[in-house]
Amino acid sequence: MSGRVKLAAVLVLMAAVMSVGYIMHIRQLSRSREVLMQKAQESADEGAYADAVRSIDRALEAPADGTYTDAELCLKKAEYLQKGGDNDQALSTAMRVVKDANEGEAEFDQAWERIVSICTEEEEFGKLATLLEGSGVESVKSRYYNYLVYDPVFRDPPGTYEGELSLVIESQGVGTVFYTIDGSEPTDKSNLYSEPIRLRPGIYTVRALFINRYGLASNTVTGTYQITD
Repeated sequence: MSGRVKLAAVLVLMAAVMSVGYIMHIRQLSRSREVLMQKAQESADEGAYADAVRSIDRALEAPADGTYTDAELCLKKAEYLQKGGDNDQALSTAMRVVKDANEGEAEFDQAWERIVSICTEEEEFGKLATLLEGSGVESVKSRYYNYLVYDPVFRDPPGTYEGELSLVIESQGVGTVFYTIDGSEPTDKSNLYSEPIRLRPGIYTVRALFINRYGLASNTVTGTYQITD
């Protein structure tokens, strides 16, 4: 084989190797998190949220490449699931971020924002209150305190008092306190607490209930007061 033929063969082989390498590189790029997220965004812009979610699922399966973290991908997935009407999956995806992220991280706060958005959209206020209470994170509970339910508190402890007592009932959160003074179970049709309850000589069994702005009721608290002359 002449030198020219050998050189031509080597060049053809090098070209083939480079072509295969280029194709593999292009395929690898097409499976990168950055490219898949771009595809997800394009699908979402067209209203094809199911396709957007599938692209993000593929991105979650791809190796981490320094572009998008799992938490960032899951937050986008939760957003597209909610926009696509699959709130159950959106909620579980956002809860996954809460579980894996740390308090104080941006993704942690954004996940709770998504959870609140989903639950309020569905008017699942009881579920939201349970999730917030179960989080055990005071900063989260404080931020969304208006969705929580707090038991009312008697400022003056039950017992015996002389003369007369102006009983103050304290409450937290956004809502209303209802009460009775005859021991009956309070409801939203009972006395509305708006000022201290004036107790004159006698024996009273005071019961109070807090109902927040979303209709969730607290436990009923009870106190017996004996007012003497």
